[in-house]
Amino acid sequence: MKIFIRDLEDGIHEVEGVVEPGQIELQEPELYNNKLSIHATVDRLENIFRIKIRIRTQGKYICDRCLIDFEREFDELYEQLYQIGSGTLDEDDEVEFLPENSIEIDISKAIRDAFILARPMQLLCSGDCKGLCPVCGIDLNHKTCNCVEKQIDPRLAKLKSLLS
Repeated sequence: MKIFIRDLEDGIHEVEGVVEPGQIELQEPELYNNKLSIHATVDRLENIFRIKIRIRTQGKYICDRCLIDFEREFDELYEQLYQIGSGTLDEDDEVEFLPENSIEIDISKAIRDAFILARPMQLLCSGDCKGLCPVCGIDLNHKTCNCVEKQIDPRLAKLKSLLS
């Protein structure tokens, strides 16, 4: 998604758009099949642009514990700083530098970064998901099983007593 900046005056500007996930080239395109709703707030001060991007879509995930498919809304806010040419900002400020003659800013990379940073380490259908039985594989969220826990190595039995 590109934001044309040539005619933008200093100040705050709002940009909205709807983007197909294929246009952004997400790392996990199978999770996000729906269109992305993008709302960007562009704050321009001379050759510096602070862009706040709100991304909304519906994600289709697989629970890491019980392996069922579930959907959840993806709604994230991401901020990126851009500077045209050289100037007052350092590379340490996490600034993306653009050539002097830039007429647009492509925020596709910032959108991809938002998806990467917002992805949880573990995708769960719910916070209290019980997962699958490690012995018989039954979904413990819907049924109970009578499986016997695996025998603990006698050398580690003392550690088990500490957890009780």
